[in-house]
Amino acid sequence: MRKMKTANDYAKNCLNPPKAFFEWCYYNMPTYKWANKQQTIVASERKHFLTYEKRLTKNARLTFFDRRDHYRIILSTSKRIEIQTYEVRSLFEKGKQYFQVKLVNLEHFSDDNHIKVGAVSDFAYDFRLIQIGSMFATYHERPPLYNNQWVDRLLSVSELRYLSLDDISESEIAFIYKYRQRIEYAQRINALELAKQILERKLDMRSITMKWLKRNKVFFRNSNRSYQAYQVKQALESLGTKYIAGIEAFMGADDVKKIPKEVKPITLQNYLIKQKKKIGYYRDYFNALRDLNIPLNSMNCLPRDLEKAHDKAVETLNAMEREVIRKEFEKRAVEEAFLEMTLNDVKFILPKEANELIEEGKKLEHCVGTNSYIDEHADGDTTIVFVRKASEPDKPYYTLEYQDSELVQISGSNNKSPDEYLLETVNQWLHIVNERAKTKEKKYVA
Repeated sequence: MRKMKTANDYAKNCLNPPKAFFEWCYYNMPTYKWANKQQTIVASERKHFLTYEKRLTKNARLTFFDRRDHYRIILSTSKRIEIQTYEVRSLFEKGKQYFQVKLVNLEHFSDDNHIKVGAVSDFAYDFRLIQIGSMFATYHERPPLYNNQWVDRLLSVSELRYLSLDDISESEIAFIYKYRQRIEYAQRINALELAKQILERKLDMRSITMKWLKRNKVFFRNSNRSYQAYQVKQALESLGTKYIAGIEAFMGADDVKKIPKEVKPITLQNYLIKQKKKIGYYRDYFNALRDLNIPLNSMNCLPRDLEKAHDKAVETLNAMEREVIRKEFEKRAVEEAFLEMTLNDVKFILPKEANELIEEGKKLEHCVGTNSYIDEHADGDTTIVFVRKASEPDKPYYTLEYQDSELVQISGSNNKSPDEYLLETVNQWLHIVNERAKTKEKKYVA
């Protein structure tokens, strides 16, 4: 019976990094130099990226622990891939630098397994990676990775050599190794878009099994069809209709159930492909016809030029909506006339049409001209009042919002707040209009 490997076995039998890797680690750790007029002590003869120069005195500290850093390397053979992380300690003994090195984390890929091993003490390992640095460390704060041309070797020597990859990052290794057979199969049948989606982790791999790939080989082979194309095909076939190649560019699987019953699914597929319009655009047109109470027939359901027909229907509908809003504005201007008055050289004016709100918003550069305020004022959910200087009644000055007998807000240019004088006048106005509302006195005061 084959003996089961322990975590210590994996650590002990890991691939050996080249000597150059450790020299690179040492180079990245600073060294020291102490000197006085009579003597110089150089801690290391190696090359280091930084040398601290200290004054050599009688009490100079020459024996100490300096620092601990971590470094990573990726190694591979035809049967194994490893991501190794080493802890390197820099110490000094009587002015001479030396290093202690220990493997602290190992990710081992072989035989379809991803084994994780971490050092839990100086001599023992467990099947888990240990935390290095802060748990909130970003990707750029991770231990530096040695450049030993590991990507080229990974793609030419390791078990990933059968994949067509332009590049691979360290963070992608585990995913690509786990699903390499499925990626390889998709690439081998020339299902390029599907393979790309798998590599970019855009798909639920619980669905993209080898059995599923083989079952749908004919659909994906030698094509740029995406997984979404397959979903559209399935949705259409569930309705008992045929899938037309390319329709996935204009329709998603969820859109299939929303196809108007007045149009045959196969007819609509051909129509959208010919018109080069998405189904959402078509639904906008279709809904506009319904809102306009236009009887549906074979001609207007599938117009020769969808874009022109869409724009015409939408413009007609918008014109009708504008007319409804215009009448609502006029009605409110009459019903709420008691809100209009002049106080302390300040004139309070109700908007008579939607365009006045739009212009007010543009001139004062605030949001009163948006559709939400236009609709809310027209529906009576809130009330917009223009606050103007009596000497310049046609020039936007401030805008206030009045709702449920309260002043909601008042804003000037770029949402500027009113000065004390104007705010006092507005409060007087608020008191008057609330009294009038109580007594039903809705008479315009010039």
